Amino acid sequence: MKNSKGQKIVFPSPKDKTLGFTISEVLVTLSITSILASMAFPNYLSQVNRSRQNEASSAISQIQTTIAAYTDEFGILPTSWSELNDISAIMTQSGPAIADNFLPITLAGGFYDVTINNTNNLFVITATSTQTPELNIIGCINLSNGASAINQGIKSAAATAPSCG
Repeated sequence: MKNSKGQKIVFPSPKDKTLGFTISEVLVTLSITSILASMAFPNYLSQVNRSRQNEASSAISQIQTTIAAYTDEFGILPTSWSELNDISAIMTQSGPAIADNFLPITLAGGFYDVTINNTNNLFVITATSTQTPELNIIGCINLSNGASAINQGIKSAAATAPSCG
């Protein structure tokens, strides 16, 4: 058979050209990919948990500021989440925290439950992770002396209460 230029047309036989990968090449590629994924996945999960912890820590910082602002604005100590919302919204999964007490709320991300305890102008804010309890967060603000602090737990040890004297 010839083309329009008179040249002979040669069709390659299936034996002359490979049309894909061999099973051994696919298995080697899959093995290498699996090994890399098994090394990367734990690091990925760790970073996701730390990001969630940092988000909750930011919320605790906002709560500390809101407690101080409420006291400055109204001249009394806040006694509930709804009172704190008069200054700044503390977001939960279902919208702003509107409870008439400081019982636990779940922050907007859904991964941390937060409570507030007040003793003699010392507010202690505790956030506990629902999935990784050792990555808890404890913050405090002392309205008598202005001290505030936040401690975050790590994988090997939960956070301890900071000293706000």
